[in-house]
Amino acid sequence: MKRVATGLACVFFATASFAACTNTLPVSQEMKDSQVVVIGTVVSSRQVPQSWDTLDGTEYVVHIDQKVKGKQTGEITIFSEHTEDGFNPETGKQYLLFLTNNYQHWMANKCGNSGPLDEKSAVIKQMVHAARND
Repeated sequence: MKRVATGLACVFFATASFAACTNTLPVSQEMKDSQVVVIGTVVSSRQVPQSWDTLDGTEYVVHIDQKVKGKQTGEITIFSEHTEDGFNPETGKQYLLFLTNNYQHWMANKCGNSGPLDEKSAVIKQMVHAARND
């Protein structure tokens, strides 16, 4: 039974990891779906080898500069699988991050609105507009 569960988990992760993004999620939907939304600066990264439940990837330690949604403060570690269209932030750069906890890993949706803060002014305007209408 354990092998069946492991096999199904691998198929699920492979399918989710290799699915191509056709559209970016609407900001309002991603705000609702995300458990944590922060503006943060990447302070370090480290390679993580493949394990029974995840592909290989990189863990990024992010200092939370401003919390938009969620209870996290200080630092948060996010994980990104090594895929062609994965989310690969640079150390020292500030990001807008929409995060969900996926099997004990905080992750940004590769089809979402996370990205370098200096490129996300339109997303921030949509977030402010949505907050005013709530």
